[in-house]
Amino acid sequence: MPRTSNSRSPRYTCYSLFGFRTGGRGAWNCRVGSIEIHVRSQVRTEVNASMSRLGAYSLLTLVVVGSCAAEYLGVRVVDSLPARRQKCLAAVSLVVCGWALAAFRNEVVVTDCSVLLAALIAGTLLSRQIGSVGALATMLIVAAIADLISSYAGPSRWLVDWAQHAHGVTALQSLAVSLRMRQKLVPVIGVADLMFFTACVSVMRRLGWPELWTLIVPLGGLVSGLYTGLFVGFTPALPFLATAVLLYVCVSRLSRRTPSHG
Repeated sequence: MPRTSNSRSPRYTCYSLFGFRTGGRGAWNCRVGSIEIHVRSQVRTEVNASMSRLGAYSLLTLVVVGSCAAEYLGVRVVDSLPARRQKCLAAVSLVVCGWALAAFRNEVVVTDCSVLLAALIAGTLLSRQIGSVGALATMLIVAAIADLISSYAGPSRWLVDWAQHAHGVTALQSLAVSLRMRQKLVPVIGVADLMFFTACVSVMRRLGWPELWTLIVPLGGLVSGLYTGLFVGFTPALPFLATAVLLYVCVSRLSRRTPSHG
């Protein structure tokens, strides 16, 4: 038998994310509860997205730092060899890089190692043409301007646009240290950036600059370029590399001219 109505307050039904509740004042409580659940869900989603973004940024930074550290160690090894052995090593390395890129162009580890080796050899050869701070500054300024033009209206921009297609991704993989993130190939740092980094390290070591700064200064420039690109979009890295090295040159010269007190 159905129950007869009584003098109690009418009953309401309120649906939420996890079902429904009934009752007089319970309807308002349920509405407030559903809002709280929605807010908590949004906060949880934002936190998860922030953690995922932080993890991706940390991974990209690790790739840049690891690549530059490998180039720095390679410079120390190559510079310790006689000139004749350096030439033989350069010839063999370029042949090996060409063969590896042709035979294993879909293997990220192989292409990354080939890019690192090619940048090391090319940067070392380039550094032999630079014998002074003025020549180093000129090279970096010209390279930064060329990189700016290339990134916005030149080959770098064309490669980025071409990378939207499958063949473009394969070509870009042969020109940059890359990694796979969420089933997508992400180019992190280009062979030209690593080549000029290697040239800077080699020249700075030959000019007698402190060993620690020969790594930290150009590396800081590339990392700052990386984070600028992460926040504003595709950004050329060589202007940041050039700015870091030139600032260090200016500061070191000013510190030498400033007389010490005491």
